[in-house]
Amino acid sequence: MARRSLSARLSLTICVVALCGCATTTGWAQSTAEIFSRLDQAAQSFIGATAGIRVTTHTGIIDEDETQVGTVAVKRYSLNEMQFLINFTGQDAQAIALRGRTLQIYYPKLNTVREYDIGKYKDLAQKLILLGFGMPGRELAANCEVSNLGGERVQSQDSIHLQLTPKAPDVLKQLSRVDLWISLKTNCPVQQKFYMPGGDFRRATYSDVKINPPLPASALDLPKAAKRERMN
Repeated sequence: MARRSLSARLSLTICVVALCGCATTTGWAQSTAEIFSRLDQAAQSFIGATAGIRVTTHTGIIDEDETQVGTVAVKRYSLNEMQFLINFTGQDAQAIALRGRTLQIYYPKLNTVREYDIGKYKDLAQKLILLGFGMPGRELAANCEVSNLGGERVQSQDSIHLQLTPKAPDVLKQLSRVDLWISLKTNCPVQQKFYMPGGDFRRATYSDVKINPPLPASALDLPKAAKRERMN
């Protein structure tokens, strides 16, 4: 079962690359055009972010949930280049990093970094894994059909709930839709939920989001002394 759980988690991670509390509806809302305008303006000054993160991965075929808690750091290096590092803590601690076209997963108990070449999915990985972090509204509109589900309060934050359906047929084979809750305070995600065919989903909830904090490049590094293994 542990091996199957690990396989399911890795499969879901790669599926998301190949292409995040309870919510209570509020009495206010913004038009989709207003939301896109907010995101466009916020994207102009976005250079990075840090946050706490809680991820629940649901594997439909065995009706099992797995929850991981940690931190995430995102840094923009250019208009089309962002990197991230997620550090999960606890018994099954691991770190997940995106470096260009390489997805890296670090296992502290093994002191090993396993590297996956995501090739043509690099740009899509940045758009979807980092969905909502410094992303202009026009990019959402270009890549997805967007439904505005109105204002909701998530994790004690006022947010706008958007439902996104990928336009690209090859993406739809891996990802049927994404629900995205954008905080009106930070203009970054307070929650994301990725739905895969077959009943699997991945929900990430963010807390204590800090925009443009001092973030040296070394803050996104994995241990240099760790053993490296190429997986594909």
